[in-house]
Amino acid sequence: MPSSGQIRGKIAELTKERARHEGKLATAQSKQQKKLTEANSYQERARKASSPSRASSYLRSAESANKAALAEGKKIETERKAIAKCAGKEATLNKDLQAALAREAKDDQRQRERQHKEEERRRQQLAAAERTRTEALVAASEERMSVVISRLQPPKVEPLRILYLTAAAAGDLRVGEEIRRVKAAVRSATLRDLVQIEHMPSATASDLLDGLTRFRPHVVHFSGHANKDFLEFDSGLTERGPGKTVAAAAFAEAIDAVDLKPKVIVLNACHSYAHVDGLLEIVPLAISMTDRIGDVDAITFATRFYAAVTEGQSVEAACKLTKADMRLNGLPDADLPVLSHIPEVDPSTTMLIIPPQQL
Repeated sequence: MPSSGQIRGKIAELTKERARHEGKLATAQSKQQKKLTEANSYQERARKASSPSRASSYLRSAESANKAALAEGKKIETERKAIAKCAGKEATLNKDLQAALAREAKDDQRQRERQHKEEERRRQQLAAAERTRTEALVAASEERMSVVISRLQPPKVEPLRILYLTAAAAGDLRVGEEIRRVKAAVRSATLRDLVQIEHMPSATASDLLDGLTRFRPHVVHFSGHANKDFLEFDSGLTERGPGKTVAAAAFAEAIDAVDLKPKVIVLNACHSYAHVDGLLEIVPLAISMTDRIGDVDAITFATRFYAAVTEGQSVEAACKLTKADMRLNGLPDADLPVLSHIPEVDPSTTMLIIPPQQL
């Protein structure tokens, strides 16, 4: 079957042909009118002629003009038939064009559907490969940590309160796996009895306020989505969907509202470094991310940081250990975590847990 482009080409040719016939028709009509006018003029002259011979001459001229007009009339009829024939062919071709367009539209739709299925298949393959890679990296990180933890000393006592807020309203972050690994690392560490973690899953803004006032944390940790302007808490709704955005200034205001303020804020969230300046007006130490951080990197960061803290390491040493762990595991985001502090505080000598023998 001819394509719509081929049919359009035929229609264009017919249009040109019809235009030529219409031009010839107009020329023949003009000549016919001219000859009829001449015939009428000669007949009028014959009527007014002063002699029979002159009248006869005018009548012969009038007859000749009429014959010429009749010849042009035949041309007119021929051109009209040709135009009508072109119009008939154009009507048929237009029907063929509509059918071709409908057919091609169906073909295009089928092609788009095939492409969509192929793209979806490739996306699923890539997602499956990424999940396999992520699971392998997390497993390798966990295995290395278990080897180190097995050599650690028995636990001792000194309480550190950590308010651990996780939020992933869309269900696209592995925050549940993160807190599970953090708790496992803390439970296996030397000073595990000196750490209390208050985990608030699917944390809302109200959970933040409740945790600040009831638990009185030394450390406030947030894991979830963020950008340079806000943190995304859970909406509190039962179904998955968009979270509740909390502006950086509003989050800082909540931290500043309580009498007993935290010592450290940890924002395990993308682009959270932009929030630090406002937080350091309230707390002495803040840890944040300078760019978008991957799930495995975020999990490894949090797990190693709290494991190191629970081993009695300084805040600075714990941060350095997180970067070392991420690099040892070949993770790409080891440079993203940043420790910030006010000038009066030396993070290399700041311990979040003081073992009893140091009291």
